[in-house]
Amino acid sequence: MGINTQAYIIDPTVLLLYFIGNEDAKMVIESIIEEHAYGYILEPMLAELFQRMVEHFGYTVASSRLEAIKNSNIRLINVDFELIRDAGRIKASNPSMPMVYAYMIALAKKFNAIIVTADTRLRASDPNAKIEYINL
Repeated sequence: MGINTQAYIIDPTVLLLYFIGNEDAKMVIESIIEEHAYGYILEPMLAELFQRMVEHFGYTVASSRLEAIKNSNIRLINVDFELIRDAGRIKASNPSMPMVYAYMIALAKKFNAIIVTADTRLRASDPNAKIEYINL
């Protein structure tokens, strides 16, 4: 991939939408799978995704899809000290913002990435943060 390749921070809902056939989510996720873009997701967010997939598809299907994500081009990001500090600073400036949003914004800044989400409540306090909304 080139130096100007697009990078995305993936909200777990976007992956769930991909698995149920949402066309907008499919375009983003397939661009990552086909190595036309980079994709990142925080490891703790996978627990939320897995729980939602179990509810929607059952344990066996959810497990195989979780394994597929692990083996895909979507990079799983651990929460490290730098990310904790950056997310905490964002949250401190926006006390009503859910912490998960602060982490996504911090990660987007770290990788100069676009946040891809279906949650229209997510608003970046930083004008440099870019968000792309997926229609449900």
